[in-house]
Amino acid sequence: MKSENLDDLVGVYRAEGMLDGEMVKSFLEAQGIPAMLSQDTLGKIYGLTQLGGLGETYVLVDPENEDKARELLLAMESGEFANERLLGVSDAPTEDSDAFLDEIADYELPGVKKVLFLCTGNSARSQIAEAIVNFDLADRWAAYSAGTNPAGYVHPLALKALEEVGIVHDGESKNTDTFKGEDFDLVVTVCDNARETCPIWLAGGQKIHMGYPDPAAVEGDEQEKLKAFRETVAGMRQQLPEVLGKY
Repeated sequence: MKSENLDDLVGVYRAEGMLDGEMVKSFLEAQGIPAMLSQDTLGKIYGLTQLGGLGETYVLVDPENEDKARELLLAMESGEFANERLLGVSDAPTEDSDAFLDEIADYELPGVKKVLFLCTGNSARSQIAEAIVNFDLADRWAAYSAGTNPAGYVHPLALKALEEVGIVHDGESKNTDTFKGEDFDLVVTVCDNARETCPIWLAGGQKIHMGYPDPAAVEGDEQEKLKAFRETVAGMRQQLPEVLGKY
């Protein structure tokens, strides 16, 4: 960059979290546009702000590169990065939006491994695991989840138990076919083998099993059911960092 002084640079993108900021910075640099991140957010990663807020990271460029950078980033105004906003831009996405979003979706942040959590319905345990990893371990892992017979929704008590510990999860119940042909560094089945048949992952990636009883199967009133979800959240939050730390 021509200047290392932040006061001389122009903000073109506001990302919610350091990881997204690094991704956008790397993308711009791959297109020949040097970029920096605002120093007031250096060191912030997912999970350090209240109630799942990811913190604001500003991507900065030299003024002479502002127009080109905005043109590249306009497609992000909708789609993959729905929570971010371009600074000072209100134009509609460009005609190249779909191709651009596909390119961004395929981009992988260096040093961050991918883990896929599998169960049957993808409504509770695998969603909880995905949310915890993306909140607590986002500097090392990007988590996804899917099921062989997806329920089509994320269990509201799973969301409630996560929110009670400050994790806001915007998940979607997905079929394993969503990730067909995609490799992961690690694939984790989280169903309870004593009562269920866990899905088999046929693509690449090391596979392990971490069985948890299904909290959605607990009978009783809502408080008894919520207790089961709380226990699942607590157990996973304690065990997942240790297990993923081995890979």
